[in-house]
Amino acid sequence: MNYKNYTCLVVEDNLSTLTMLVNMLTNIGYQNVITARNGKEAWEKIQANEAKIDIVLSDMLMPEEDGLQLLQRIRNSEEYWHLPFIMITCVDDMDRIMSVTEEHIDAYLVKPVTEAVVRQKIYSAIKKAYDPDPYHRALFKGKKHLREGQHEIAIESLQEARDLQPGQSATYFNLAQALEKVGKMEEAEENYKRCKDCSNDLYVRSLDGLARIYQHKGDYANALDVLKRAIEISPNTPDRHMDLALQFKAVGNKSEAKASLTRALRLSRKQATLPQKYIEACLDFGMDKEAEAIMQRNMSDDVEDIVLLNQMGIICRRRKEYERAKKYYRRALEIRPDDESLNYNYAVLLVDLKDYKAARSHLYHVLRQNPDSENALSLIIKLDKREAY
Repeated sequence: MNYKNYTCLVVEDNLSTLTMLVNMLTNIGYQNVITARNGKEAWEKIQANEAKIDIVLSDMLMPEEDGLQLLQRIRNSEEYWHLPFIMITCVDDMDRIMSVTEEHIDAYLVKPVTEAVVRQKIYSAIKKAYDPDPYHRALFKGKKHLREGQHEIAIESLQEARDLQPGQSATYFNLAQALEKVGKMEEAEENYKRCKDCSNDLYVRSLDGLARIYQHKGDYANALDVLKRAIEISPNTPDRHMDLALQFKAVGNKSEAKASLTRALRLSRKQATLPQKYIEACLDFGMDKEAEAIMQRNMSDDVEDIVLLNQMGIICRRRKEYERAKKYYRRALEIRPDDESLNYNYAVLLVDLKDYKAARSHLYHVLRQNPDSENALSLIIKLDKREAY
């Protein structure tokens, strides 16, 4: 391979280390080297049109946005998910290391780095990505089809990769994911187990996959067991604690479920938004304040979410903050005045406020949209009985 054809992005906040790495790459033969001082700046340069980045070498710990956050941006993107990524670290912290290995990286460079190791690691990563052998070509196709939702085609490519090189953890893991997507749970379970038995970097994520399989089968004991093992190895992933909370809830252990949910919320406090399952779990456990805080984080400044406004109204009403609840419902009804759920929930609030006339008006609005609405009919009957006395 001609080194001069590939552009390297080096991300490092320490100027002396950055200079040393750039000099090493130049000595090896890489003439196109771009630098960034943190993950945020690196991401901007990856997206810039003027430079096509071929490989990223990033320090792990940096201010503003670290190497792990940059890696997650890349792996979650539609355009750059396949970009070769080498993590540079001197951190003797297994929790952080396991957080990194849960995302796909091509290699580690442990400080102090040497030119010989840099040469070997970069060459290997670039060759796999841009001059792949038949195995890596089939693996890439399988991963690409899996991301695009073409699960059956993904299975074919990944089975080809497995036949070319049996025993590769990445093949088993991605094949298990594809099989899970098409509902072939027994085969998915078998491949997650194979991945677990032959993998270091994908071990924890294979446990996550097994937990989903066991949950699907109703085997909550085994689901709890593998999630606990995953958390012992990598304790800083919020979604894993969230999943553990749901498993504890499924077996009726509410105290452990709430404790796991609390840990998930603490670990996710820096995330800009959270999935709907966090809100629902908080509401289930009566953690209204936490649910409201998540909804405020999730709500766009430009486009208000009807579902979130509706849920905010429910929470405020539950907490007897009636004026706040009214504010949320009115905002939502301005956007969608004919929404059945909004009108019914607002009517319930108006009943609490003893504004029965206004409540009836919204209930009749519901019935005009849906004459068979049992909730609206039931509440009108209750109002009739109340007014009869």
